[in-house]
Amino acid sequence: MKCVVAAVATAVLLGVSGTSALAVGESVSINIVDAPRPTPKWGYAPATRSIAPGTWVTWSNAGQDGHTVTAVDGSFDSGNLDPSEGFSWYFDQSGTFQYVCTLHPWMSGTILVGEPSGDPSAVSGQPSASSDQQPPNEQDQPSPEPGG
Repeated sequence: MKCVVAAVATAVLLGVSGTSALAVGESVSINIVDAPRPTPKWGYAPATRSIAPGTWVTWSNAGQDGHTVTAVDGSFDSGNLDPSEGFSWYFDQSGTFQYVCTLHPWMSGTILVGEPSGDPSAVSGQPSASSDQQPPNEQDQPSPEPGG
């Protein structure tokens, strides 16, 4: 399965489509992160990604352990991905696609497929299980407008 998806992705990205109905769309990447972080901080980075229909998403196992990218609804499944392996999926329908690592069920992510919003908050850059960054303190927040 991994080989077939990778071969199709490679062929499409190289423009070898012939009479195929596959479209060359945008592509985005998501990293799978684990050690040396504590186990509860393992996850997908970004954990939530908003994309337009017709986008390829590639997950890359940047960790030291095996992981999966498995849709909760069963629509896609990477199988086991060893370190440095990847998996790509083409999203052509609008919707919300939640996925997990079946080997580490606390790791989860979401792909939101819809029209581009231009909203920078559409990407959550934190791994899905936890955040490495401290929340901003009030000194970092813009001052409210007077009278507002």
